[in-house]
Amino acid sequence: MINIAIADDQLLFRKGIIALINSFTGMRVVLEADNGKELLEKITSSEEDIHAALIDINMPVMNGLECMKKNRELHPAIKNIILTIQEEEEYIASFIEAGANAYLVKTAEVDEVERSIRGVVKSDYYFNDRTIRAMHNSLHKKNRQQNLIGLKGITSREKEVLAYICKEYTSSEIAEKLFITESTVNGHRNNLLLKIGCKNTAGLILFAIRSGIFDIHSLQ
Repeated sequence: MINIAIADDQLLFRKGIIALINSFTGMRVVLEADNGKELLEKITSSEEDIHAALIDINMPVMNGLECMKKNRELHPAIKNIILTIQEEEEYIASFIEAGANAYLVKTAEVDEVERSIRGVVKSDYYFNDRTIRAMHNSLHKKNRQQNLIGLKGITSREKEVLAYICKEYTSSEIAEKLFITESTVNGHRNNLLLKIGCKNTAGLILFAIRSGIFDIHSLQ
């Protein structure tokens, strides 16, 4: 069972998406809040393990960005899905960089809501066409040289692991491909996170795209 928490100050929308999620097989919303501070308090005191949190951007008391960052700090195992009406590409790219595992607009189709939750729980990220396009366009706005500098400390083996991560291979599948142990793959993944300064798999993929290690069109 995938346990979900949600924070959104719009009561009608919140109740609607709770009912929707509860209709999905193997999912349930176990707690809800109308601001980020309340969400964090409820997660901390919850007796249930929370697997994913859907977090609105614009909320009183504590906004979505602050809530997501604090949630990552306090509960690193929880996957954070940004849920918002904001469709601007700069919002999408900035939240992925800040550590969001997925970015979902409130006008999304029902099946995409389900895919995003299952995607982040299984693969640590979910990228739809809108997210992919935003990351692609951000290539032209960021300093590509800065990303190339980051490549200097990455070994060829780490680049291979990163390329397979981008293709959604699991650690065991990567180990089989490269004839190494799964623990070695996880070690390379952790080294990449530390060297690049990324917060999760989504951040690694964003770096790989910007650095030319991975072709963004392969995600489509």
